[in-house]
Amino acid sequence: MKRYLRFGLIAVITLMSGFLAYSCKLTPESERAVSKKAQVPGLEEELKARDLAIMAAIAISWKSDPELAQNKLEVEVVNARAIIRGKVPSEQLKKRAEEIARNTKDVRDVLNEIEVDPSLAEQRFSLDDF
Repeated sequence: MKRYLRFGLIAVITLMSGFLAYSCKLTPESERAVSKKAQVPGLEEELKARDLAIMAAIAISWKSDPELAQNKLEVEVVNARAIIRGKVPSEQLKKRAEEIARNTKDVRDVLNEIEVDPSLAEQRFSLDDF
């Protein structure tokens, strides 16, 4: 219930700020003052905590996959949007890393910047080898 109240309050504040900006010209100083007063206490910390939890969940999922764990993959999460980076030896592993990130709870979107480097295949083991 608190969450809905908080998001409702944010929506009202956003609409009011938009109305003020539309109905009168704001100076940069007055815009900063309005946005400063429009902040909801604790919301920023809550969003940062959510992003950190998403980032940890993705990293743990990658480490749980024997083939993905062999790669240096990085994840950055901003506003529930994951940016994944690193190098893998195949397109299949690139897609698997993205799929894991997309299926992680609370992730809104994934930007896949993982590069495919076939030369990495020589330095690793595959589950297909067993």
